[in-house]
Amino acid sequence: MPAHESNGVQLTAIERARIAYEMMMARQRDVANARRSRERSRTVRLAVVLGGAFAILVGTAIYNGWLPTSLRSSVLSFRADDGKFVETRTGQIRSFIKGNTCQELQFNNDRGVYVGGKYVPCQVETKREVAPPAPKGARVNSIRDAFSGR
Repeated sequence: MPAHESNGVQLTAIERARIAYEMMMARQRDVANARRSRERSRTVRLAVVLGGAFAILVGTAIYNGWLPTSLRSSVLSFRADDGKFVETRTGQIRSFIKGNTCQELQFNNDRGVYVGGKYVPCQVETKREVAPPAPKGARVNSIRDAFSGR
């Protein structure tokens, strides 16, 4: 007995096969889309977890001072007076109070706390003398003379 569509039209075997094929292809597309969606979400979750773990590892290394010396900031080691900072890891912070009085605090970078402080006279930085201006064209002449061998 031939199959009927809802409006009463009879379908041929070829039409029924085409409709079945189209439905099968739609199901396969839906399954493939669902699989790709699962793979994308798994990849995103993996990237977030690995990125978070890396950030925690780097943060812990920085907090505990486990980084190699080559990666540490060279600014802190060069700011120390007489190289004391490298040995003690204690820095000095000086702030103006009033008049000629400053408060000098010592901060221990290993423990992250202030370890001492005292009031000291402020040392005003003296101005450096500026070299007198060179005669006009002296620099150009010195460069020229360097090339000419004079």
